[in-house]
Amino acid sequence: MSDVVNVINDFDELLMYFGDDYRISENIIIHQPTIGEIVLWGEKKYFSMITTLCSIPSDMKSFLFDNGIDYETISDFDFFLFMYKGFSKSETSIIFGDLELEKFEPCKLKDEIVLFWKEKDITIDESIYQKMINYIRQMHNIVPKIEKAANAYTKNFLIEEDRKKYSEIKNTDFTSVMKPLISSMLNSSGFKYKKNELREVGIVEFMDSVKRISVIMSTDALLKGMYSGMIDTSKINKNEFNWMRELNDNSPSRGEGIAVSK
Repeated sequence: MSDVVNVINDFDELLMYFGDDYRISENIIIHQPTIGEIVLWGEKKYFSMITTLCSIPSDMKSFLFDNGIDYETISDFDFFLFMYKGFSKSETSIIFGDLELEKFEPCKLKDEIVLFWKEKDITIDESIYQKMINYIRQMHNIVPKIEKAANAYTKNFLIEEDRKKYSEIKNTDFTSVMKPLISSMLNSSGFKYKKNELREVGIVEFMDSVKRISVIMSTDALLKGMYSGMIDTSKINKNEFNWMRELNDNSPSRGEGIAVSK
């Protein structure tokens, strides 16, 4: 693991880009894995864990309904309290190290329900949970999608659609998401890493490279079209001609990260 960076109140995107570990508290550290670590861990296992860990009630409508819980009324933290026991160390140690979520127990602290690991004297309250999940979401470019139904009929429809979606995923063979991205980058003139070197690259830097090279290629095509007179640039946002523009605008055109459901 890379050197731990002590950031308590917020995280630094530049440090994240360089792959530094993120210290949330004295005993809670999030490690950013490299592509090589994810390959050895197993892509399906890794992204299944990340997707489930970062999920919100809207992502599991039918599961919550079958357990007598309204996905619209349960908070994200209460949802985590309901789900956390399902994460074993063998699933999460690639990002949490020795932190074992299944060892925590709910307890009341100052009129607030928190998770407490008595043996290690570690507490996860709602604030710490938010820091953990927000960082992991940012690391994987995951944008939560909150859904609210206008009426009971719509809610039932959304629940059944959610049930169908997970049934289809369950009966579909896993297909690698990373392989075509890696293959595309290794065969792109703008990508500077060789295959063996790529193993040492953090997931954030790699995914940033995928988006950046795509932006450079589209910008280059626009500029060529502009200079050849084949494109009317008056209707194009001028920022589209800036290949150094910010990528993390969370717009749908930039994608919503990699997700593999359990």
